[in-house]
Order: sequence, then structure tokens, then C-alpha cells
Amino acid sequence: MADKILEIKNLKKHFSTEFSLNIDYLYVYENAIFTLIGSNGSGKSTLIYLINMLIPADSGSILFDGQEILDKKNINKKEIRGKMAVVFQEPILFNTSVYSNLLLGLKLRKIRLEEYKDDLDFLIETLKLKNLLTRSSKTLSGGEQQKVCLARALLLNPKILLLDEPLANIDQETREEFREVFFEILKQKKITTFYITHDRNEAMIISDFVGVMENGILQQTGPREEVFRRPVNERVAKLVGIETLVSGVVASISEGVLKVWVNDNTYIYAVGESINGKKVMVSIRPEDVIIIGSDAKTASLSTLNIFKGRISEIKNTGLFMKLEIDCGFPLAAYITNASINRLGLRIGSEIFAAVKASAIHIF
Repeated sequence: MADKILEIKNLKKHFSTEFSLNIDYLYVYENAIFTLIGSNGSGKSTLIYLINMLIPADSGSILFDGQEILDKKNINKKEIRGKMAVVFQEPILFNTSVYSNLLLGLKLRKIRLEEYKDDLDFLIETLKLKNLLTRSSKTLSGGEQQKVCLARALLLNPKILLLDEPLANIDQETREEFREVFFEILKQKKITTFYITHDRNEAMIISDFVGVMENGILQQTGPREEVFRRPVNERVAKLVGIETLVSGVVASISEGVLKVWVNDNTYIYAVGESINGKKVMVSIRPEDVIIIGSDAKTASLSTLNIFKGRISEIKNTGLFMKLEIDCGFPLAAYITNASINRLGLRIGSEIFAAVKASAIHIF
């Protein structure tokens, strides 16, 4: 495992608005991409400001690249910031050419262009900036401006790249086209990245590790799959995109498989640990639900849960259609439009849905 390049312990910051940031422990591994997700006002941007020393902390510790950066007496802020690059939601460019803006970071840090010429050429080519180089930054679209900001930050080859929702204000079509290329660069160059977003789909695509922030408190952090599939509470489950949350009581346990009653007539099998009689929350991701159609016999024998239900709603979510199914409890499932047509599904259709016990999380 790589070394931890960033460690935050017992960090506190209180504001006059009565909002407080309180981080018990957070870490970022070198060469990894850590993504912090959460609702607006949860404290994500505040954390970026603290790491970049733009605002002071009330107490706690931020250890970056082996140095305590909250030690006001013994640190050189300019030197520490020289190891970082930050891009905010709103692009920040000077009223000069795109080329001059790209080189600005190198000039401010007194780095010779010759040392980074290959990187510059690579970024200009990969991010398709060649036709923009002689244009004034003021003539660019918002998406083009942000591409320049991101290229400028990448060119610095920082020890850590701090990104505060840099794609949030880019139109959807441009965003989807650009982020695939941008994320590939981060992976390819192995740039340690602290990425803030409210878009959980971005977090799923890009992250090695994920944190979930709510009300100034880090609710959960860990490897991407762990956080998205094993949330620690209901709030985290909703933020990471779990559509089905239903309360129940553990009725029995056999060889690591729990039988959970969710109402008088319906039970769910799940792999996990608990005790008989314990009240639990059952969480099911919509992409883990398999729509069988009207014949339950086609279900895999490895599937322990087969639910009969009636479709109460069909929603278009973009890439998929989302079914709301009344199975004695509300069950959400993603399905392609082609599958809906093939199965002849409509609101009111009776269907069977299946979920493997191993795909269900209990907390």
C-alpha cells in the first residue's frame, strides 16, 4: 500500500453561521484519487480551503507530505502551496491569451518551461486546446475556461491536486465528453487527487477511495466499493444512490445468511452478521435488481430473493429506466428501455424481481 500523503485528525472549524466542520480522521494515499461527496452546504469546500491554507483551522492536525501545515510558527505557506494545485468551481483566468494562462503557474513558481515542455504538449493535444492558444481567455466559453484551468493545474505536476467541483458549471454534453478524457489523465499520470463533487456517478467512475460528508461531519470513508455497497447509515445510503431502504427485524440466521422480516408477509435474505430479533435497515442498489418478467422459473438458482410485485411507476433517468415496484415494500430497479419493450412492461404490470442475498446490505 502506498504512503499516506495527507492525514487529517481532529480538525475543527466553527463559523458565526453556527456551522461547524468536525473531521475525526481522514487520509489520502499517494497516487490515489480520493473523492468527497455530500449535499450542498455539508462542508466539502471548507475542507479544501483548510487543506490549501486559505482559512485557518480552530484546532486539529493536517499532515501533508510529512509536514504539519497548521503549525503557524514553523511552516512556509508558499513552499507548501508550491506542492499543491487547486481548481475551483468558477474558472480563474487572467485577461491574457490561453497560452499565457497555461504557463502562469510555472512562471509564478519560477519553473523553466523546458522542464515541462513534453507535459505541456501532451495536455494541449489531449485536452484539444491547440486552436485556443492564441485566443484571449475572456472570449472562451465557461467549459473552455475550465479546461484551461485544469490543464494549468495538471501542468504543475503537484504532490496533490485539489478539485472543488470543477465540472459543475459545464453543460452536460461538454461535461460528459471532457470528464472521460480528464479522468483518464489523472489515472495515467497517477496524480494524487482530492476531488469534491455532489455527483455520485463521477465518484463511482473516478475514485479509488470515497468519503461522504454531511453537516460538517465525515460520515464514512473507505474504498469506493465498500462505501457505495456497505453504507454505515441511512443518510450515507441515500447519498451514494441506494434507492431501496426498508426496515425489518432479523428472524433467523443460518450459515451467515440472515432472514429479515420486512412486514407480516414478506421476508428478505441477506448475507451479513447480526443477532435474532434485532431491528435493521435493508439496503438494495437498483442496479442489483434483476427483472425476470412474469415467470419466476427463469430466475437463477443462486438467487435467494424472488419478489412478486406490481409496477407502480416508470421513470426515465437518462441511461436507464427506473421501475418502482410494489413488492409489499417499495423496490427500485434499473432496466433498459429495450428490456421494457421486450418484456412488454407498463405501469400496473405484475412481474418478478430477483436480488442475490450477497448483493443486499444490512445495517
